[in-house]
Amino acid sequence: MVAYSTGRLCITARGSRLFHSRAGTALAFHVFHKIAAAMPVPAWIAVPAQLFLMACTIAMAVWSHGSWIAIGALAIMAVDLALLRGTKYKGTALFWICGIIVLASSAKAFVWDPFFAVQAALVAVALWLGQRSQWQIAAMIWSFLASAICAGAGYVQNANTPFYVGILSGIVLLVLARSLCGFGILGAQVANTILVILIGLPTADFFMHPRHTRDVTTVTAWKYYSFRAAKGDPSAFARWWGFFLDHTEMSRQPIFEPTPKGDPPYRLRPGSHQLLFDSPVSINSNAFRGPEIPTEKGDTYRIVALGESTTFGMTLHPQDKPWPELLEQMIRENLKPGRPVEVINAGVPAYSLKENLRRLPRQILPLHPDMIISYHGFNGFSLIDSALPPASGPPPPRYRARPLQLLADTEYRFRMLVFRHRAVPKTESEKKAVVKPMDTVYADLYRQLIQIARTNGIRLVIANYSMAVDRKSDPKIIEFYRSAFGRIYSIMPANEIHSALVSDLTAQHPEVCFVDTHPHLEGENEKFIDIMHLTQEGRRQLATNIFEGVRGVLGKDLQPQ
Repeated sequence: MVAYSTGRLCITARGSRLFHSRAGTALAFHVFHKIAAAMPVPAWIAVPAQLFLMACTIAMAVWSHGSWIAIGALAIMAVDLALLRGTKYKGTALFWICGIIVLASSAKAFVWDPFFAVQAALVAVALWLGQRSQWQIAAMIWSFLASAICAGAGYVQNANTPFYVGILSGIVLLVLARSLCGFGILGAQVANTILVILIGLPTADFFMHPRHTRDVTTVTAWKYYSFRAAKGDPSAFARWWGFFLDHTEMSRQPIFEPTPKGDPPYRLRPGSHQLLFDSPVSINSNAFRGPEIPTEKGDTYRIVALGESTTFGMTLHPQDKPWPELLEQMIRENLKPGRPVEVINAGVPAYSLKENLRRLPRQILPLHPDMIISYHGFNGFSLIDSALPPASGPPPPRYRARPLQLLADTEYRFRMLVFRHRAVPKTESEKKAVVKPMDTVYADLYRQLIQIARTNGIRLVIANYSMAVDRKSDPKIIEFYRSAFGRIYSIMPANEIHSALVSDLTAQHPEVCFVDTHPHLEGENEKFIDIMHLTQEGRRQLATNIFEGVRGVLGKDLQPQ
């Protein structure tokens, strides 16, 4: 019997049987190591290769604007590694010191980036070319460092390739380290635990969150923004909110342009077209969403819907329509007027009543509107902050997609736990207002709107604002939205104050028509895609409420003269 013994591993010519607990791959690595040790790389090959690899590392450090301290330390490492090869002097102490200097000097500028993983990998390969045993531990550590940076970069950047390359290389290195190094009982337990985590997490994530169910898309969005469909999971809504913000930011660029005076900083770009999610958006030559507006008004009864993104319409699907378009359809179908009626969508995302008042002289009044419908709210809540104790602290953390959704959900829940611990208690936002709502800046702006409408003989309609939640809502639903709207306990009373404000103002000015948009909408979260933007069902309900509010006025105005 011919046998080759490797501690607890044993292969025999009789049966090639594998004994004890070591894996077959560990034996392969062990044999490879023995062969490599028996046939060392000649110095005339190894030394130039080591110098070349270290030179590449130094060049990458220079190219990435690394500190001169780090570059100098890398140069010393190269000399120490190559020139002391094969001598009795063990130069690893100097090598370790320089390695620590490189990491310490780069710590401030260090970021998770595969670029740094390549640098660490080059150093590791240069170390593996050394045949002295003292370099093997250093080579293993730099190899693990390269693997960790690669996996970390893939995780932070949500890049699958570097993440799984780092994970796979980490697994291989752990198996190799167990073969070449004696870990002892404790070390073996630690290595086994890390192996289970590296293999088990991706496997569990694959079965719990198949790839086709992970990403938020317009088609699957309802599963995330709907409290019922998301089963009340705040991290699911946070995924949707991150998708919503990223997509709207990308979509707005083609249809927006800077304003000449910079206040407000941007406006709708005339004649532009873009997809908002899967919904086509067209901006006409007058810089309004919708079809072209005839230059000559003629006998047309012209209504201007003035508002924010909720009026502009954050539509998702091709068949979705903003509420001004639905209102025009309802007027024609239900009142059957004897003259043309058109509703112009003058909503602009991120605008408040303050910005829209500036548009009136140059963009709205030249259209000679017969009626202006104001639907403002959320974007102007800061204008009544003097009537509320402002919430303090940073905004809630955004959900960040990661290669493993299990880790992404865990990370997000931990960050939300920290946020909620540090955030101002909700009772702080429920104190009594120290300033009367009618004395706020918001009230002054509404008075300006009323005066402009009176001066120009325009019928003015002011509506209150509807949101997905109010203080009567289920606390679980409120917390569901709090994952994206950290000030939600301040936003809800702000909306109450705004509703009282517009109700009191219209009572003081009988010529102004007040519309209550709350019936079948306020607090009905399934009709919203977040706390203020509406689903198509919600937009239809809003249009219905506004139509019912102005039906009597329109019936009189549209009667034949």
